[in-house]
Amino acid sequence: MKYKIRLANENDLSGLCDIRNNKDLFTNYLKQFAKKEVYLAIAEQDSIILGFGVLKLNGTMLPKLSDLYVKENYRRNGIGSDLIKYRENIAKSLSYSEIFVSVDPIENPKMIKLICKHGYEPISEPYLKKALFYNDNGTTYNKTYTRIDLKKLLK
Repeated sequence: MKYKIRLANENDLSGLCDIRNNKDLFTNYLKQFAKKEVYLAIAEQDSIILGFGVLKLNGTMLPKLSDLYVKENYRRNGIGSDLIKYRENIAKSLSYSEIFVSVDPIENPKMIKLICKHGYEPISEPYLKKALFYNDNGTTYNKTYTRIDLKKLLK
């Protein structure tokens, strides 16, 4: 399967919203990108966005992988792995020597498996966290969920 990974821009907003109906989230990411606080990477094929991932440079545990998502029909083709590597390379180019990720081990065991395959190791015990979540229709809700933090040394 041929696709390319690149940084998102304003022209990608509708394609990103086709994946996750949350214009406010993606608009905010693009604004943060303008300030170099996040990098929003996308995988695309023939101008269709197949997936995306965020590299956060603000907050705690920096840099941090966030929001990795690949459309269900395109999973198991290496897109998630390539989005991880792409964001790791950005972190390396910015002179970071380590990178972090927080994952829900209960609701997302596949992500734990994928991220560990890439050399990430747990640095915390599972803990509870509260956050605002987005429905597919753009509405929000509060949720308490489990997280575990992982880290990888960048070479």
